[in-house]
Amino acid sequence: MITQRIGKRLGRVLTMAVASIALAACVTSPYGTVGTGGGAGGSGSGQSLSDMVQSGLSIQAERGSEELDIQRAQPGAKEPSGIEQDSWTVLVYICGSNLESQNAAATKDLNEMIKAGGSNKVRFVVETGGASSWRNNTVSARKLGRYLIQNGQLSDVGSITTSNMGDAETLADFVTWGVKNYPADHFGLILWDHGGGSISGVCFDERNNNDSLSLRELDEALATSFKTMWEKFEFVGFDACLMSTLETANVLATYSDYMIASQESEPANGWEYTSIVRYLAQNPAATGDQLGRSLCDSYLASLDSSTRGFATLSVVDLNQIDQLMQDFYRFSQEMYASGSDQSTLAAMSRGIQKVDNYGCNNRREGYTNMVDLGGLVDACASVTPSASDVQRSLHDAVIYQIRGTYHAGATGLSTYYPLRVNTSQELAIFQTVAVNPSYLSYVDRLAHGATYNGGSQYQQYSGDTFFEDNLWNWLLGNTQEVQQQAEDHWEYVDDHEDSSQLITFANEPQVDEYGTFWFQLDQHGIDNASVVSGVVYEKSEDGADLISLGETYDIYGNWDTGEFADDFNGGWLSLPDGQNLNLSVESATDDYIVYTSPIELNGTECYLRMRQSMTDDAVVVEGAWNGVSESGAVDRGVTKIKRGDVIVPLYKAYSADQNLTETAYEGNPYTVTSSSLNVTYSYLPDGVYLYCFCIEDAFGDYYFTGSTQFEIDVDGTIYFD
Repeated sequence: MITQRIGKRLGRVLTMAVASIALAACVTSPYGTVGTGGGAGGSGSGQSLSDMVQSGLSIQAERGSEELDIQRAQPGAKEPSGIEQDSWTVLVYICGSNLESQNAAATKDLNEMIKAGGSNKVRFVVETGGASSWRNNTVSARKLGRYLIQNGQLSDVGSITTSNMGDAETLADFVTWGVKNYPADHFGLILWDHGGGSISGVCFDERNNNDSLSLRELDEALATSFKTMWEKFEFVGFDACLMSTLETANVLATYSDYMIASQESEPANGWEYTSIVRYLAQNPAATGDQLGRSLCDSYLASLDSSTRGFATLSVVDLNQIDQLMQDFYRFSQEMYASGSDQSTLAAMSRGIQKVDNYGCNNRREGYTNMVDLGGLVDACASVTPSASDVQRSLHDAVIYQIRGTYHAGATGLSTYYPLRVNTSQELAIFQTVAVNPSYLSYVDRLAHGATYNGGSQYQQYSGDTFFEDNLWNWLLGNTQEVQQQAEDHWEYVDDHEDSSQLITFANEPQVDEYGTFWFQLDQHGIDNASVVSGVVYEKSEDGADLISLGETYDIYGNWDTGEFADDFNGGWLSLPDGQNLNLSVESATDDYIVYTSPIELNGTECYLRMRQSMTDDAVVVEGAWNGVSESGAVDRGVTKIKRGDVIVPLYKAYSADQNLTETAYEGNPYTVTSSSLNVTYSYLPDGVYLYCFCIEDAFGDYYFTGSTQFEIDVDGTIYFD
């Protein structure tokens, strides 16, 4: 029995139509305030953006040009004498965060480095910080620890005063110090922590309001230290989630030959460092390419069956990125031009909605907006002649990758695409990392469309917005003035309330004589809509509240005619004791649907992730996780459900009167009795329910139709009123 949660009743009154009650699933933007150092969350170190004038990269484009002018810095120092051939120094920047303070994940990886042994030619030089506490007796949270790990020994080599690891200066100081004190034939750099992709960056300092290193700060830090280097890094790697993006590769191509990073979230254990150290000890002449391949293989081998299916890790040849940038620029120009046609824009949007995406992207958990680059290009290929060139250069750049069965089509690099337009702050950050002005203008057109209430204003949108004196200049994004201009420009998205005015009907939603709930879009609606789902509510026992059970993709649809109808048979995902779960669709392909559901797991609120096969309806429980944090960090991996765990399903409800007061409900505790949780696909119990359609438009906005009541009798038959 679902019960109202004591002390959880919310006083907020929703002033919207009864049909819009599913908006309870919405969350605020997961991205925190931009730090003064440019990070995505927290207060930073006090450094102003006006000080961030140095960058290793300049990209310019004249309006109408077919090529980007890409200029990259070169190392600034002369190679010192006496460096031993085939020697390695790997700098490891470990921002422990809650991964260490709660789970000892950094301690485990340090032990793996020590356990590996090694050789006189291989040194791992580590800086630790960013955690409120450390789960060992060596590392202190009150300072930045600096350690040398070599030949199975860990030595303290001069810890320093604590500093924000989400600040560019902290990283620059560590890299400069490491290069100077531990010169080698080959250098590597690993950034260890949570990651949030192109917008939120990496290394969220738990001691500094979870401030993170934005891509701009990463560029600034490496530009500073590059002046003391005599050659590029052999590789820069991210033992963190979501960092294998085009925007990240664009920054790193100045400083490194290879990038090793994951498109998807990583499990908590991350990389397998024993194998990494041993490989270098046995192969000191290895290139970043060769090390990357071994690292990917050992990473995949270390994963268990519950995490291997959605694993990704890529080795990217950064010397191929400039060609990919040029091809993607021409593709973006074609994409932007095609988007001026209303129906073509909607068709591209529908295609991109089906592309593999990473982290999480749903109204309940939040949006990372990280989408597979190759999939995005494929979705637009019919109207972009340069699509094949992008695919070719993408293939040349991603020289090795591992990918689990759930990401079998992953192409190795992601990019930012607003599956949902979030805040002005997120878009202002994207403006400073976007790789070309045409793609930035395409995103701006989407944002304008999402906030415009009807009509065709977005068709008149001009891509000249981001040009000054006919020139687009990536480097200028480092200045305080441009950052402020970006924030001012995108302010129009902040006051928007979801209720798309672009969804219009030839036939309004209705129940036909056969008991089918259906509607038909008119041509304007077809030209603007991208996704249709159904939303189900259960009436509380006293009839006072409508309890949201979430959404279903059991929809019949024809995009040519605009006709859509429920294909709902009453099936729902339930716990073994029969309690229905509150479902959101995280992603859907032709092969499976990934659902997420809010629960309490052993007293802690989180989300349950489940994957349902489209072939036989079989359900696999991936585990529990926390989604996207307020600072933009993606939870690293999922927690396996085990025997003895106690699960309480959680729900949102709305009063059935016109006030629609929001209320929190909870189900009964269920104790897992087997080695894993077996969620079943079974039929809803007899009772009274409501059903409505949710229609998303091409711009990420959405509209809820009026609802209809249906009943399920004791033999499972559904009757729509």
